[in-house]
Amino acid sequence: MTINEFYLRAVSPMFLNGANTAEPELRAASVRGQLRYWLRAYLGAQYSNLQQIWDAESAVFGSTGHGSVVSVRVYGNPDTNKKYPLLPHREDTGNVSEVKAIRPNPDKPDNPFTLQLVTRPGVRLPEHALTALKLWSLLGGMGKRSRRMMGAVRIVAKGSAKEIWYTYPSTPKELMDTIQAALVGCHDLSASVPNFPTLQPRHSWIVVGTESFGGANKANQDFFRKLLRANPHRDDKAYGFAGGGGRRASPIHAQVRKIGDEYYPVFTAFRSAPEPPNSAGKISALMKAIVTEYNGITAWGGW
Repeated sequence: MTINEFYLRAVSPMFLNGANTAEPELRAASVRGQLRYWLRAYLGAQYSNLQQIWDAESAVFGSTGHGSVVSVRVYGNPDTNKKYPLLPHREDTGNVSEVKAIRPNPDKPDNPFTLQLVTRPGVRLPEHALTALKLWSLLGGMGKRSRRMMGAVRIVAKGSAKEIWYTYPSTPKELMDTIQAALVGCHDLSASVPNFPTLQPRHSWIVVGTESFGGANKANQDFFRKLLRANPHRDDKAYGFAGGGGRRASPIHAQVRKIGDEYYPVFTAFRSAPEPPNSAGKISALMKAIVTEYNGITAWGGW
């Protein structure tokens, strides 16, 4: 078998659990779920036929009909003894719930995790698996509030995997270039809004902020106080909601990436059906405000 090894580092507090809900735990199944999510978004900008998308995803991560050609393994002993605010933006109200989380360690050379992508004997790591890992490392996160700056990840290649990995960006502009390089081959397939998040340029939007923060909590607070809790964007269901009318995950992944000693925001917005009324216009207004507030540069898409 072929083992491709990476260090998986938490950049901001990672709120997630296994069977014991009182103790943080990162499981391989959770990583696998993230890889499938970002691969599906990528394939949705490659194929217009849902069967083609499913076949391409299943060829990497398996299905009920056949096993995966890639096994995902996670090893490590993270520091989980410290509590962090789950909702940092409520700090000034006194309504802050602190819970245990996996402690951030973006600059340590190894701990807390080693991530392995393992293929069967004689099988090379599929390019789509590597693309999914890159997109997750550039745009995504893990656990609760991972669409609001928490659970940010940084992935560093070990050993021979360095040959297939990208050079970590040293500026926001390099981060933008790296994102664009990972999206080569993505294109618009239809004017109709897709039924799931895709990276088709007309239905997705990625903005890299060039204004930095001293930490993920500060970035979270700034995003809520300047935009999500301020008019005209305040508490709008276009950005996700839960309650009597059902639940919709936020179509906006607000994340941070650490470059040097600073944390830079990265925002990814998706359009997918069904959408709340006037959602596209409201998300567009918010993303344009993000560009203004964070001196942002559009790395991809927009509408």
